[in-house]
Amino acid sequence: MSKSGVFIGLVISFTVGVLLASALPLPRENIYFYLVVVIVVFVFAYLKGYKFGAILALFLFVAGLGILRLQISIVESEYSSLFGEKQKLEGVVVKEADVRNNRQLLYILPKGFSQNVLVTTTLVQEFFYGDLVAVEGKFAEPKSFEDFDYKGYLERFNVYAQMSYPKILILKSHQLNIFKENLFKIKTALIKRLAQVYPEPQNSLLLGILIGAKKSLPENITENFNITGTSHIIAVSGFNITIMISALAVFSRVFGRRFSFWFTGAVIIAFVLITGASASVIRAAVMGFLLLLSFNIGRQYSVAPALFFAALVMVVINPKILFWDVGFQLSFAATLGIVYFMPQLNLATASWPGVFGAKTILLTTLSATVATLPLILYNFERLSLSSPIVNILVLPVVPAAMLFGFLSLLPFVGPGFAFVGNLLLLYILKITELFARLPYSSINFKISVFIFWLLAGAVLGLYALLVRKNNRQEAG
Repeated sequence: MSKSGVFIGLVISFTVGVLLASALPLPRENIYFYLVVVIVVFVFAYLKGYKFGAILALFLFVAGLGILRLQISIVESEYSSLFGEKQKLEGVVVKEADVRNNRQLLYILPKGFSQNVLVTTTLVQEFFYGDLVAVEGKFAEPKSFEDFDYKGYLERFNVYAQMSYPKILILKSHQLNIFKENLFKIKTALIKRLAQVYPEPQNSLLLGILIGAKKSLPENITENFNITGTSHIIAVSGFNITIMISALAVFSRVFGRRFSFWFTGAVIIAFVLITGASASVIRAAVMGFLLLLSFNIGRQYSVAPALFFAALVMVVINPKILFWDVGFQLSFAATLGIVYFMPQLNLATASWPGVFGAKTILLTTLSATVATLPLILYNFERLSLSSPIVNILVLPVVPAAMLFGFLSLLPFVGPGFAFVGNLLLLYILKITELFARLPYSSINFKISVFIFWLLAGAVLGLYALLVRKNNRQEAG
């Protein structure tokens, strides 16, 4: 087994351990005993020269570490004794205010606590990252729904209590990281500037494409993107990071590799913070940084190990995202599909013409769709049949929409660029609306956990069949 293969196996083992600990309660003492036994087996196999046995024992040991890592991250709520009681507290707003159509959500870290409180309040008052606030209201324990573990979902953000419409008074501002605060100010200025040159809903769509700020999109438009399988356009992901790195590559030719590395790295970090550091953005940022690093030191970049390294970093830091963050699951599954399925589909369709990049977009869409199919059906109970054709029609326009969106920020000439950008955004909106209205554009059905694993097995089986078929063709 190659070094990269061993590394990928170790990452998979660790994530399997985290998943096992997410689904099954395992006593801590048993885990320690298991780890000791596996270490003994590994030493014995290594000394005896049983290479396969040593590697297998190593995988099992790392899986045990995954179990242990999740268990360590699971803690009791510091607010459990306060649930149902009215309290006065002071705390700092630790994230951007999550502004919705009729309310806003604040993540507040009270003084003397290490866990956040999710506060729901009205839109009457503006709150900013770094505000020190006095809050008076009742603590409530987050409740899960029948088909959604809302409590676990919030815990991945270190949220262990809620407050609904308490009294809030801003005491001071600028109490946290001034760098992040200035980034959010830049983001606010960007949003206000674009609102001056773009009408709605084009403005909200552009904000979704540029920085993932899609909450202001009308529900019917969001539903159009969901039906046509193009919601990834308004969810910042690796697509945005890739375009950014490609656009910034010019600096390496003008100022050299070293300057390009640090400048582009700084821009990526700033972009991650501005967009809210979602799982898909962090994954893309880690992979993008590894790409920059390999280019800077003259080493070959390999996508698969980079993807698994990103997964390892994220799961080690916050193991709860593996089980409770659907965005994390979809992002990695889609990228896995593109990394593994797409080369095989390219071989299988080598004789197909590639007109204007349509073949590449089609195969990319199919690869990501097949890989994410079990997750999409299990979590969203919907399969988009129109996704391949709509992606072919829309995706080529997205980079141009991003470019003209940024150029629209320029003084004096911005409105001229906004005119072209507005046409591109209208095109995206009309195409998705047209196909969303077609009969059977998407089909809805619910699957059980058993069917989910059956489909996951079918996806792996399909990949194996493609590899076997392509290998036979090459041999013949």
